Amino acid sequence: MDGVIKFYELAPSTGSTHYFSPNTWKTRMGLLHKGVKFETIPATLLDFRGDLARRSNQPKISAPAIELPDGTFIYDSFRIAEWLETAYPNAPSLFTGDGKLSSEARPEHVTIGKNYARLIDLGLGASKPEWAVWFDLFFPQLDKLIAGDDHRAYFISDVRHGPQGYQKLMALDRQEYIRRAKMNIQPLVQVLRERPHEYFQGTHPGQVDYVIFGRYAYCRTLDATLTKEIWNDQGEELNDWIEKLCQAYDGHAQKIFDSLPVIE
Repeated sequence: MDGVIKFYELAPSTGSTHYFSPNTWKTRMGLLHKGVKFETIPATLLDFRGDLARRSNQPKISAPAIELPDGTFIYDSFRIAEWLETAYPNAPSLFTGDGKLSSEARPEHVTIGKNYARLIDLGLGASKPEWAVWFDLFFPQLDKLIAGDDHRAYFISDVRHGPQGYQKLMALDRQEYIRRAKMNIQPLVQVLRERPHEYFQGTHPGQVDYVIFGRYAYCRTLDATLTKEIWNDQGEELNDWIEKLCQAYDGHAQKIFDSLPVIE
């Protein structure tokens, strides 16, 4: 595809480049995987609800979103991944995990890989409090990033989190959530131990890896010390996998992590 794609990355405040969203990290890694030329444009929650909703003519648009050179908007990380798979057939598939081009992939192989990725996306990659812990656990750190009167007013509102949702999130038992987070990680460690030197998608990284890495990146951008305790310290295999993805694509993720200020 000719032209540069605009990648609207969720930012905590106007002018910030503290990119924390796990969903946008999935798309960022997918764009890099496919070798896509893209321009990162920071956008706040209010930008998505206002300017981007109007320009895209999609009232429910959310992060991540991309704008194609012809002005078409696509949002939702999984929909974007499916579009990338079709739009860039001469780049490695996001769903097969074997490093082969999408144009060379067998349809049934893509379908199986896509279903696997979607399953992880709706489980570990989700922010549903019924089974996921990540959003809730790191919420106080995220809260400190939200700046600007209008942004904070919306962020702490019942419109955003439901009745008394903000207060409930700030009052959660963090130690219990840390325990649950470490339990969430154990299946990942076991899979990597059973398949040494591989990725979750296969012998090469793919969408499953980017979903999981998106969750790691959310934690890492908000609290590096707690992230190390929950993720890196759980096993050599998982730590090695994290390091490989941090250094992938010319160290793209690591450069972003290194540029972030510590949240006090």
